[in-house]
Amino acid sequence: MFNSFKAFISLLSLATNLATIAAAPADFSSTDAQWIWTTGRAADGTTYPPGNVSIRRDYFPPTGKTPLSAEILITADNAYTLYVNGEEIGAQANFQQAFRYCVALEAGCNVFAVEGQNTPSPTASNVGNAAGLISAIEIRYSDGFTDTIVTDAEWHAITGAVPGFQQVAFDDSAWPAAFVEGPIGTTAPWNTIGVAIPPTTDDPGPDLTSATWIWTNEVSGPTSNAPIGGRAFLKTFSLPGGQLADSIVIDIVADNEYTLYINGLVAGSGTDFHTAQRFEVNFVPSNTVTIAVWAVNVPPGGPAGLLAAAEIRGCTCGCGANAFVVTDATWVYNTTNPAPADFINPGFDDSQWAAAIVEGPYGIAPWGNVAIPTSTSPQSAPVSGAPDAPPATVVSS
Repeated sequence: MFNSFKAFISLLSLATNLATIAAAPADFSSTDAQWIWTTGRAADGTTYPPGNVSIRRDYFPPTGKTPLSAEILITADNAYTLYVNGEEIGAQANFQQAFRYCVALEAGCNVFAVEGQNTPSPTASNVGNAAGLISAIEIRYSDGFTDTIVTDAEWHAITGAVPGFQQVAFDDSAWPAAFVEGPIGTTAPWNTIGVAIPPTTDDPGPDLTSATWIWTNEVSGPTSNAPIGGRAFLKTFSLPGGQLADSIVIDIVADNEYTLYINGLVAGSGTDFHTAQRFEVNFVPSNTVTIAVWAVNVPPGGPAGLLAAAEIRGCTCGCGANAFVVTDATWVYNTTNPAPADFINPGFDDSQWAAAIVEGPYGIAPWGNVAIPTSTSPQSAPVSGAPDAPPATVVSS
């Protein structure tokens, strides 16, 4: 493991490279990623003897930053096995094709480790051939910022397959720094052979036009009057197969006003039913997401409704399995005013709550085509009468 001085230097360098979450996914040519291997390259400046190498990088997040996940773009000549925090993530043997992996990270130190392999030359003399590893890793933090680390001299590399080197507790302080061969565009032989970069997964975002207006059984239609006062709405979504999510993007609007809670924390409020708001919320990785809303029909009264659409993002920088949720009859409501104080919390028992009443699709009168947001809103306080709770981690543009 790096000594404390190197850890301090790493923190300084990381702190100067932070970008917002809107940054493009990591790529070789758009970063300072370098081909690296061990020392001991032949005098011809290109070839290495065949065999395995062990390469690793300790990653310490900057002070006050909590990493959530990493998108890893990687390839190696000739083959590699990738590990993160001791767990095998993937293995490939096609250096002309890069691969993407998305993994959840620990709150503290994380270790990226690669066992690389240079296969024997097809020639009878077997004098060796080119060998190298290149990677760009985009790390996403809980506060919505991202950072990119790349293969460079900060990595450690040693000849041979070292038992246990992929574990976080392994001490690599005596290992030499990796030998830097050069960037992808100018380093032979890969500058002429080429490396294919896989596309990133499309991220469509929430679709408010597919949502329906909902309210309680106190309305007979979208133009009927509802009682004045607040009503509680709840949707608990569980990801299939034990998958984890760590963020949600939700477009939401209510007639007349609302406060939105994600996993028991306040995301924000809105008081204009002509325009929806968008909130992007990061949270501790979880298999379930609790979306709670306190919606209020304010004096002098009139129609009331809640409309929302959300994209729940897999715990993998956007390249994992995402899920989509809209307001519909699967939501439940409670007319108690004030609402149960803990209805916003994960695990709340809503089994006695009734299914929401669907008033009609997006665009229906009297609301028409409410404006769909194009940017995210900052975290804001609850409206009057809404349950109080700590603020959620909200990313605003």
